[in-house]
Amino acid sequence: MTKASADRMTLFVAAFGAALTIASYAVAGRAAAYSTLTGAGLGLANFLLLRAIVVRVVEGDMHRRGPFIGLIFLKMGVLMGLVYWVIAKHWVEPVAFTVGISSLVVGLIVSSLFVHIPPTQPPARGGAVPSNSASES
Repeated sequence: MTKASADRMTLFVAAFGAALTIASYAVAGRAAAYSTLTGAGLGLANFLLLRAIVVRVVEGDMHRRGPFIGLIFLKMGVLMGLVYWVIAKHWVEPVAFTVGISSLVVGLIVSSLFVHIPPTQPPARGGAVPSNSASES
């Protein structure tokens, strides 16, 4: 993953979070928009933290990767705990919160559709593969 592709993914996740928040406000009002914004913010923070950890894992040598892999599991546990906590405390509406946090997945999927794939070279006309006649003799 290049820095440009990671930046593009971050932009898409943030844009989808903002779009879903605006849509929630238009459809269900301020409380739903707050819940959607909270979910989108938590999803974006999760992605940014994961991105920082992955950069360290990729750049580090093989013997120092173990703690970072453990950090990924710890991050996931903290995320699940935060999701439970904000829903259990009734600080957010669960459905709107789920819509917001799903902006992470939707943003990543849509950003992957915009990856530039270089075109492959078409085969030569006639379909014959040129050969090196000097090496055949």
